[in-house]
Amino acid sequence: MRTEPLMNFTYRQGADGMLYPEIRVSENPQTDRMPVGRFGSRWKAYMMEEHPHRLSELVAQGRVNEVIHQVDQEAEQRKETLIQELLAARPMPETEDILERAGHMNMITKEAEEAVMEEVVLKAR
Repeated sequence: MRTEPLMNFTYRQGADGMLYPEIRVSENPQTDRMPVGRFGSRWKAYMMEEHPHRLSELVAQGRVNEVIHQVDQEAEQRKETLIQELLAARPMPETEDILERAGHMNMITKEAEEAVMEEVVLKAR
């Protein structure tokens, strides 16, 4: 069981004499401004459903945005690697039909995304 507090607040005195906590989402303000990708959003939704206590802990520690961006980056890299591996195993059809080629690429991309969801995104961190 934890003995140290999850958050160490610093306070500033307002014009009315009251002390107000200085709350930041994370240690790095630039991380807070970065847009969240599809995989990061899906990870956050998964954590809210399956592991809300762990997500609350990450929020309290100011690390949630950092982890979201890490998941997003890992997932995108893994997806690109899987697409290349799948294209090597099942090359693009030698045809002039653009729709057939696009369909093949779409199928490979969807397959890679499904694998990434299981391998990277739907994991507690």
